[in-house]
Amino acid sequence: MNSLLYEAALQVVPLLLIALFLDRRVTGDETTARARRWHRWSSKFSLLLNGIAFMLSLFVVAGVIPAGSLTMAIVISAVAGSIGLLCGQIWQRIDEGGKSAGR
Repeated sequence: MNSLLYEAALQVVPLLLIALFLDRRVTGDETTARARRWHRWSSKFSLLLNGIAFMLSLFVVAGVIPAGSLTMAIVISAVAGSIGLLCGQIWQRIDEGGKSAGR
């Protein structure tokens, strides 16, 4: 059962990275400097979280690191944090779309 978490992380993390990459390619000129700065920061932090979750899951599945409660907590929090940051970027995009449509 524990390996299911790590195998799922190995499948989900690349998808999150692809979503992050595609989201970075679609930038609007109407965004403020603060919004662009937050977007860059959250993208870098999400990349770091995804990298940690992926590498740790890879090592656990390969049998290099034993699965335990600490590794499980790290993978769950890294993937959840990355999904949260991606949702924040989506929320920001929705808010910016509403402001530009209201002009």
